[in-house]
Amino acid sequence: MFRVTQFSDTHFSTEPDGESRNTDDTWDAVFADAFDEARPLPDLVVITGDIANDGTEVEYMKIAEHFARIPVPAVVCPGNHDRQVPFDAILPRPGLSNGRTMRIENWLFLFADSNADGRERRPDGSLVDTEDRTMQHGRFGDPEVVWMGETVGRSDADHAFVWTHHPPGVVGFFKSEAHDAEFARLIGKAPTIRGVGAGHTHTNTILECAGRPIYQCPSLSVNLDMRENTTLPPGYRTYQFGEDGSITSEAHLVGEDRWPRSQLPILAQRMLRGEISYEEMKAEQAADIF
Repeated sequence: MFRVTQFSDTHFSTEPDGESRNTDDTWDAVFADAFDEARPLPDLVVITGDIANDGTEVEYMKIAEHFARIPVPAVVCPGNHDRQVPFDAILPRPGLSNGRTMRIENWLFLFADSNADGRERRPDGSLVDTEDRTMQHGRFGDPEVVWMGETVGRSDADHAFVWTHHPPGVVGFFKSEAHDAEFARLIGKAPTIRGVGAGHTHTNTILECAGRPIYQCPSLSVNLDMRENTTLPPGYRTYQFGEDGSITSEAHLVGEDRWPRSQLPILAQRMLRGEISYEEMKAEQAADIF
């Protein structure tokens, strides 16, 4: 058995006081809880995207300093708020990798890019971010599905697990039928995949897609309770992976006295349920102002 700690949606900014929550402060609180002496030290940390808020070079330089505190090896995946060139150029360093696979005991970890709709292919075959990458939800795209299927197929690991930013199987505003369909196709090609660890939704629930558990990691920023329609404090998720293919996972929320729940506005609730789009929500908000 080995242990993994997952962080997601850190949204580090060079002007944190201007954001909905100061993620420098939430990082300190979450880090102290995750690496408290009373907790077993994880074997690995995985950070599943939206590491930066705006994807600037300065943000990634700051992020590298924050992540240098992590006392075990860490792997990062990109989210829709990340920008690929500075993410790849600045963030990786000893102890902090943007690698694509890792073998631990009889498990194979895949670190997948779910930003297919936020990138476009140039005539020379290279990929470049689109201007609206930040607003895209999730999709692996055919090349990524093929890569994962072939990689799992060629491995002698008994079990596999996918780490990525956008979770399949979500509902409401975050739902992507294309993402769900391609994940089901992936499981058909690679049935030893036991589940997915993702972020993006700023929630802490466990869903299911194609018969596999989809673990959603709380954010270091604002989290959401979709049932009670309130915000939640920052958090992280821990995992234990068993030799028999079992996965035990728990979400941890930190500092509710410091970051108490607050009721979500009605327009935000409607958007999250998928009743209106983000653009419609913004338009209605603007109309209320004027």
